[in-house]
Amino acid sequence: MDEYPLLTNIMLLTSGIEACMEKQAMIPALVLIYSAIDTTGWLDSTERFSTRTTFMCWVDNYLLKAKPLECTAIDLYAARCGLLHTFTPDSDLSLSGKARVINYAWGKAKVEDVQQLIDHKNMSNQSVAVHVSELYQGWKSGLVLWGQDLDKDSNRCDRVRAKAEKFFAELRVKTISEILSATDNKKP
Repeated sequence: MDEYPLLTNIMLLTSGIEACMEKQAMIPALVLIYSAIDTTGWLDSTERFSTRTTFMCWVDNYLLKAKPLECTAIDLYAARCGLLHTFTPDSDLSLSGKARVINYAWGKAKVEDVQQLIDHKNMSNQSVAVHVSELYQGWKSGLVLWGQDLDKDSNRCDRVRAKAEKFFAELRVKTISEILSATDNKKP
């Protein structure tokens, strides 16, 4: 499935995430990764808007199958909520003990070392370590699995295509001027 709005926007998200990672701007990279997961979860659903369920289903069905991580879908959703809503690692889910707080490793840091520190502090039931690059790879690899599933189901593919048509689009100033000129020429 290589529909223009879908591919263009997925490629833009990918470019944005990679640009942030190259600049070592990990928090902005995470914001984009979680937004990307939200978007793909919504696209794959029958829901009108993105929800906890659409996010978690996509994580379970694609991201964690493509790249097994030590965290769960609810851990990732809670991390997404904390980061996007308060710019902290805390969310209602983590504070109520329904999800673990994610501690991130990035760059050359080893996720095993972060997890060892968590284990040493006896916080394994409250926290888990995830490498930002592995989370990103999980999303990208999940896209491949998702695309394979879409290729097998034309109705589902049509639904995704219809949702992707609603994506923001970029218009150049020249294009807008040309449209306005054409419209003005048609006025009586």
